[in-house]
Amino acid sequence: MAKPALLLFTSLYPYPWQPSRATFNFQQYQSLRDYYDINYLVPVPWWSWFIHLFSIIRQKNYPNVIYFPMFYIPGMLRNSNSYFLLFSVLICILPFIKLIKAKRVLASWAYPDAIVCAWLKPLVKYRLFIQCLGSDVNIHQHYPKRRALLSAAFKRADAVISVSKDLTQKVLQVSSLAKAITIYNGVNLDRFNLQRHKPKAKSIIFIGNLIRTKGIYELLEAIKLLNDPEIKLDIVGGGPEANALKNKATKLGIAHQLNFYGRLNHNAVAELMQKNQLLVLPSYSEGVPNVIMEALACGIPVVATAVGGIPEVVTKHSGVLLEDYNPATIAAGILNAWKLNWQPSEIRKSIAQFTWQANSLQVFNVIECGVNQFISKQRPSNLND
Repeated sequence: MAKPALLLFTSLYPYPWQPSRATFNFQQYQSLRDYYDINYLVPVPWWSWFIHLFSIIRQKNYPNVIYFPMFYIPGMLRNSNSYFLLFSVLICILPFIKLIKAKRVLASWAYPDAIVCAWLKPLVKYRLFIQCLGSDVNIHQHYPKRRALLSAAFKRADAVISVSKDLTQKVLQVSSLAKAITIYNGVNLDRFNLQRHKPKAKSIIFIGNLIRTKGIYELLEAIKLLNDPEIKLDIVGGGPEANALKNKATKLGIAHQLNFYGRLNHNAVAELMQKNQLLVLPSYSEGVPNVIMEALACGIPVVATAVGGIPEVVTKHSGVLLEDYNPATIAAGILNAWKLNWQPSEIRKSIAQFTWQANSLQVFNVIECGVNQFISKQRPSNLND
């Protein structure tokens, strides 16, 4: 029996020249293939698209994956990015044709991706589902023009799926008329498991984009405050702050305690994570970071700021929640975590229900059955209506 078709519009997808990009999102997309015949529209910054055009032409997944250039001015006019993206969809023609033919569209990133899909919905009459992941709402809701665009898109969508209850509440604050629901992301429990190498003493790992809002500068200062040469910090990820962070570590005199790995494929991330005692993530804001769920799946306790949906998955039995991301607070949290007697099997058990199979089935139920039926299925039978 043929699977129904789904058009997935997302800027969060691996590139032929950057296969480890958007690993977490790609896992969900792959799991959704159990239920749908999926085609992908992936906007790419125009200069990168032209530089890597040969790689795009040679990619094996065409025409299921359409990479198209997004024409905009980098670092400027961010309030206009939705208009730039709409212009790009129309001028490139093929993305517009794909949208015209679609019956179901999943926009996996609220701004600007979902905005464009919401604008075209009345013209094309597809059903639209928006997936919010964190900073696409946490950041853009604070800018009045972008907030207005998000509000209109959320109202028009058949459902708005968020990765945490906290993010769902923020969606409803942007638009009280949004059909907003929570579906947690998953974790690959086979790849991230308890069969790990013996972790090194006082070993810490940070995994994430190297940007200021991940609290990585504060983490370096916390390492300096701890003043313990035995502490080792593995830093995984790439981003605009990479070189500045290395310079910062040198100025602090802790460069010899740090290892910068850059971006790693998922298997390498799992192997490295399993060699560490703690995952530390002092973010300013979040949805529910998948690296936290992956650490818990490995039985590794987490030290993280109590922001976004993090308190929904990290408890006193699986980690230490920080009140803020000040260096002294982070340092105290790390010391506290090392004093506690953690049970790896109990830590893993705390997130055992969060799998990509469960996630994709719930997304399928929302798309095919509607929000109300999905909510009724999730409601415990002992609740009184």
